[in-house]
Amino acid sequence: MATPQVQVDEGISIAPVVAGHNKYLEDQTKVIREKTIPWEGYQKAGLITEDELTHIRQFEKNPSEALKEAGETYVTVFLNLLNKLARNDTIYNILVLFEDKIIGFGSHSAILNKLDPNLLFGTFIKLLKKDDDYIQLKSAKIFALLALETAGASLVDPVEVFAWFALKLVDPNPNVVDIAIQILQSILAVPAYRLPFYETPGAMNGLIEAIKNTASNPQMQYQGIYCIWAMSFVEGVAKDIQRGYEIIPLFIDVAKSAIKEKVVRVIFATIKNMLLLAPQENIIPMLGNKLLNLCETLSARKWSDTEISEDLDYIKQELAKNINSLSTFDEYASEVKSGKLDWSPPHLSEQFWKQNASRLSEKDYELVRCLGRLIAANSSTLVLSVAAHDIGQYVKYCPAGKKFVQENGTKTQIMQLMTHEDSDVRYQALLAVQKLMANSWIN
Repeated sequence: MATPQVQVDEGISIAPVVAGHNKYLEDQTKVIREKTIPWEGYQKAGLITEDELTHIRQFEKNPSEALKEAGETYVTVFLNLLNKLARNDTIYNILVLFEDKIIGFGSHSAILNKLDPNLLFGTFIKLLKKDDDYIQLKSAKIFALLALETAGASLVDPVEVFAWFALKLVDPNPNVVDIAIQILQSILAVPAYRLPFYETPGAMNGLIEAIKNTASNPQMQYQGIYCIWAMSFVEGVAKDIQRGYEIIPLFIDVAKSAIKEKVVRVIFATIKNMLLLAPQENIIPMLGNKLLNLCETLSARKWSDTEISEDLDYIKQELAKNINSLSTFDEYASEVKSGKLDWSPPHLSEQFWKQNASRLSEKDYELVRCLGRLIAANSSTLVLSVAAHDIGQYVKYCPAGKKFVQENGTKTQIMQLMTHEDSDVRYQALLAVQKLMANSWIN
């Protein structure tokens, strides 16, 4: 069945809900189509009524004619069966029939729009709880198709659907993750669903983890970032996503190693949205992560897609306009928050530390905490050296900060670096410890 293209307000064109590159779902569907359901046996066993059996047989003779004559009645029969039958093999067959014959029917939207949204959507939401991958994925796919094509989607609370996605995006089966991302990509074409997904506990963490794990699968990587792009049209998401999920360093890493041009395109389209909708929240971390340098490097390439060049030019212009208005401390703070420390001028300037050391204590020691996390969790000898140096300079010129550095464990971590295999890390750690132990600093 060919899935129709759906256009939404930002010009997002939606591909098939499950694309052809992954046959995991379709291969199982082909096997199910070949099986017949013993409806008469179910009726004799009391699982279905005689009236339901009559409707089923009438539908099977000529599905299109049945839907034309009494579409609501037949669809309701199958929805009721999905709600009451427990056997997985029977549910398989009805799900395949529903997609093939009902959603595949040319005038299905007119029929489905007349149904109670709670029955229509609620049926497939309920099936997401079944302990069966095929039932869950097929139900999620049908939910997506219905959400794209029927008016009742906005009346249904998607919280359970997005909680399901949060689980499937970290599923151990890579096929399940792939199909889930494809379905999510389609669902997020519905503007009303973007913020609810973003706010679902664990959902964004799962999506970002999936993107990190798909370096060897450019199509999955593209679709995962596409989901973030769709959400970046929401102002609240554009304002929060860097602070909440450190998305800019991830995008930069992916863009540097991307094989497919479309991956680069969707990354910089997302960054452009973040700049347009939330410049105040994003410009400093973008500059701190050296995004301007990357844009300049990528601009030198020849791109077949002109949108990439246009977006790169826009981002370069915006960042260049703002870099001159940033104070030296803003640049320093941006670099620390990015986690990508280097021996840039502020670190080595005694004047900088005399003037700004106390500012590292602002916002509940935000920058000191950042440096502490880098020392605790970073493997880069450059980052460790610079971070240890900065803590030393901080306590030298802001002795009141020594207590916090000791209490939050950073002092202990720096002392451990004194036995690091790298000589520069050892040296910077030694200097920092000496300053931590000193009673005062000399002007």
